Amino acid sequence: MKYLIILILFINIICAQTPTDIVNQQIKDFEQKRIFEQQKDNQPQLNEKSFEKNIIKIDDDTIEENCINIETIIIKDVTVFEDDYFENIIKPYLKKCNGMKNLSNLRDKITNRYINRGFITSKAYLKAQDLSKNGLEIDVLEGKIEEIKTKGLNSSNLYINYKDRVLNIKDLEVAIMQSERLNSQELDLQLLPASKIGYSIINIENLSTQNPYYGNIGLNNFGTEYTGKYQIYSNLNYENLFEISDILSLNLNSTDYALKTNNKTFGTSINYSFPIEKLLFNLFYSYSNYKQINSDYFGNDFQSNGDNYSYGIELDYKVFHNLNNNFSFIINYEDRTTKNYLNEVKLDLQSYTTNPFGFGYKHSYKSNSFDFYSKLLYHKGIGGKKEEFANQEKYFEKATLDFGFNKYFDTLNRLQYSLFLRGQYSKNNLFGTEEISVGGIYSVRGFNKTGLSGNKGFYARNELSQRYDLNEFIFMPYIGFDYGFVDKNIYSMGGEITGGAIGSRVYWKKINFELLYNTPIKDTEDTKDKSSDFVGFNLVYNF
Repeated sequence: MKYLIILILFINIICAQTPTDIVNQQIKDFEQKRIFEQQKDNQPQLNEKSFEKNIIKIDDDTIEENCINIETIIIKDVTVFEDDYFENIIKPYLKKCNGMKNLSNLRDKITNRYINRGFITSKAYLKAQDLSKNGLEIDVLEGKIEEIKTKGLNSSNLYINYKDRVLNIKDLEVAIMQSERLNSQELDLQLLPASKIGYSIINIENLSTQNPYYGNIGLNNFGTEYTGKYQIYSNLNYENLFEISDILSLNLNSTDYALKTNNKTFGTSINYSFPIEKLLFNLFYSYSNYKQINSDYFGNDFQSNGDNYSYGIELDYKVFHNLNNNFSFIINYEDRTTKNYLNEVKLDLQSYTTNPFGFGYKHSYKSNSFDFYSKLLYHKGIGGKKEEFANQEKYFEKATLDFGFNKYFDTLNRLQYSLFLRGQYSKNNLFGTEEISVGGIYSVRGFNKTGLSGNKGFYARNELSQRYDLNEFIFMPYIGFDYGFVDKNIYSMGGEITGGAIGSRVYWKKINFELLYNTPIKDTEDTKDKSSDFVGFNLVYNF
């Protein structure tokens, strides 16, 4: 009996290497596609609904003959700024002989401070007063909101407690940006005079005629021989489900082996987002599984299968924006669970849960000639479950960076250079779901069946493309060069890989089609046996 147990353990150890490769490949493919989709969503946009702030033109102060010495200046009825906010403006006018022109300049400088901060309906003014005691009072009328009128839109969560609130156009711009995340919302905003002095009526109308539901269905050959070469996927979005500028998104992924008992894979994810003023809530859940029949070194078949679950929340708080820039702080939490089995027996060392908590920032900039975005996050493992003998750490620390850059050249066929970069740094021994993986259709092209992974590394995708408009068709041929690096240390088998790509994207009405050729250029000892040329396609129908 003792020898039988030893034999079973020995065979399981030998066989475990193959399931490990399968597990890591499944995790790698899922994570890389998720990151690739997020990078596309992070593309910068111009804030076209940034309203012009009409700054008052102020002439230089002059020496005036008719003047009075001013010893004290008091600004009254200020509620949105600290008491000392205007000190640097007031100081040049103290203990100085000022006439009406200079005092009018001071008044306008105070008004411009309000306008620069977005309070475009607020203004300072001078009342008739006795200046014989060398003291000046400047009154401020802070413009407020009397009412918000909407048509085709619910603004209750976009601008809360608005009555008698000091009107700030920047807050209204954020409300519009949050609302226009939806394809079915294109807003027109007008400020109208109200019945009370100093008050305004905000009139917002939704001009969009788009449906609140849309999506796509696609087919490609990015899959594997084991679980299905042809991947079938779909995306469905429904907007304003609860009429709070919310978006519900459902994604499904499978292969042409979907109806088989074995050798198949399936994935789904659900996202739900809604805003409350400057804060955007994003709730998400994803699930994927695989089931494969493989052979060990003795020619015996065994079944490997696994499940990956993930759910969490991300909060995105908009801190600053103007016509070209957007900046926000991010906080997120995620619960990730991986369970893997060999012949229906749970592989404890490959089954675990991690609970990363993260925070950081996201910034984007867009102009007519180039744009870029960056997203930097620090992650800390704050809990989880693992097998007692597993070497990986659940209380880990890591930093991730996403960076994208596009340069638009003023050429006949709109030459464009694009860069996408993903990097990670950690000193800990990480589980597969927390590692960075390099190699695949969504990272370093030419390494669909293999790649590198570890706690430290990065990859960069570079593309040059041109655009040709032929009647209803748009052709975008491109060439690409990708580089990937994973640090070689006690926790990972590292190295450098590079790959090349050539292809073309075609857009016609509601159909997108891409034909591509990927090839490995530089291998490592760990990838050279499985890297290979790849001819692929991706067909998408949008509805």
